[in-house]
Amino acid sequence: MNTFSHPLPAGLSPNRHAMRRDAPGHVLSRRIEFILLVGAVFFCSMNYFRYGDTNFTVADFLALLCFCFALLNRNIDLQLFGRVSSGLWWLGLTLLVSGLLASSIAGPDPMRGIVVVTQYLYAYLFVVLLFSGRTLDQLVLLAKTYVFSILVLCFQGIYLIHIDGRTNTNFVSGNGRFSGLMERENECAAVIALAVPILLLLITTKRINRIYGFIALPLLIYGILLTGSNTGLIALVFGVSVFAVIGVNWKRLFINIALLAGTILAVGSSARDYLPAAFQKRVLGALESGDIGQAGTFDHRVELIYEAMNMTDSTLFFGVGADQYRIASAIHQPVHNLYLLLWTEGGLISAIGLLVMLLSAFGPALAVARLQGGRPFAGCIAANVSMLLLVANAVPHAYSRFWPFPLVLPVALACAYVAFSRSTKSAPDALPEPVDPSQPEQAFTALSAPAARR
Repeated sequence: MNTFSHPLPAGLSPNRHAMRRDAPGHVLSRRIEFILLVGAVFFCSMNYFRYGDTNFTVADFLALLCFCFALLNRNIDLQLFGRVSSGLWWLGLTLLVSGLLASSIAGPDPMRGIVVVTQYLYAYLFVVLLFSGRTLDQLVLLAKTYVFSILVLCFQGIYLIHIDGRTNTNFVSGNGRFSGLMERENECAAVIALAVPILLLLITTKRINRIYGFIALPLLIYGILLTGSNTGLIALVFGVSVFAVIGVNWKRLFINIALLAGTILAVGSSARDYLPAAFQKRVLGALESGDIGQAGTFDHRVELIYEAMNMTDSTLFFGVGADQYRIASAIHQPVHNLYLLLWTEGGLISAIGLLVMLLSAFGPALAVARLQGGRPFAGCIAANVSMLLLVANAVPHAYSRFWPFPLVLPVALACAYVAFSRSTKSAPDALPEPVDPSQPEQAFTALSAPAARR
């Protein structure tokens, strides 16, 4: 009997419903629940598929259905990240939404505050809880699904830029920058960058064929180049560096760095003319000249940041209210810095709440790093959290659902690995064999596995 077919928890806390006997109806319900989650993960970065002009996407619809089935199946665990880290996560989320809500009630548009707070709760409460009760095999399948969905975006970009060639569309801006199904250039680049550590985790833990992995990696990098995003490129370099330092054997790290440096020097000059035009104009020019002012709209963003910093003294306890910065601003645009935007709209308490939320993810990273074979999981968490901390300096509100998925998925994987290692009393060198999708019985066994807790 394959011991890895035993269901594994994604959290670290006991569940009194874990040992309940699975009736046929319950098994089918669990299958449907997981299939809906797979769909939500696949569509989470495709904002184009939404209801009218609202922010309610296909991914949101699938996630909502999945949450309903999870409630029906009693498969919700508030301590998904472990007791301490989960407590910090919920504390941070409470601070964030409380500041926005209180400031909005005292501000000119309370209803807009309710809308924004609801968006944050949906993204960082309900979406996070969807990962409760998942087995390790299921979470790995979700990770593969996420990376594949981002690859679909990159393939779309290659086709639109190099084959279709049209600009000023829903998917390509007038200056040739790829925004894709996300319809946002910088956010698209950031999300592609967040998929890279997840792919590296799958490669490092042998959950994906390395040949396929090393084919997918250049495609993801090229997808970022198509967006012409300085933010995405900086996040990519920073995230890969963090993953390499924490998640990779240091002897192999030096070899890989030497090979990468040699490759860049060998093909860098000859490949310049083949790089996307948007990347050459917005990113490469600034790198070669050393003039950061050439990096897109940097000067304009700095002006907004200075304006927001001048407003922080008067918004220490109460902000101007959710989505009210653009009204209070002389430029009438939101500042592209999430920390300052939350501070000015929700008070300092909201900005602190965001930091508490993101930093709480380091708890599972520390727990899994102590286990044999756990460093890649810790590296993936550290990379994605660090990238989000960095990217938050260049984006406005981050309640769109494409943000929490790449953050929570590595954390859930790490918690599942910790729980499995404790249950077997020895951590394996690599993850268990993946479910073969060509074997229906094996796949359905994994999909319907109950959420056993240690």
